[in-house]
Amino acid sequence: MTVLKIKNVGKGLGLELPQEVVERLHLGAGDSICLEKMAHGSYRLVTKDDELAEQMTRIEDYMHEEDA
Repeated sequence: MTVLKIKNVGKGLGLELPQEVVERLHLGAGDSICLEKMAHGSYRLVTKDDELAEQMTRIEDYMHEEDA
């Protein structure tokens, strides 16, 4: 588990991502990430590319089910 530190950023709050997480997610300044709500109230952090790939997989799976 990686602990994320919450900091004041302007008039809001921000999260500080450890360098290891930044490298693993291939993030850079200005990139966007998504906080996805999971079952049982948990959350996960995903990149836009991961989210798009998952959506495409779901669509393809659905199309294959329709063919069967």
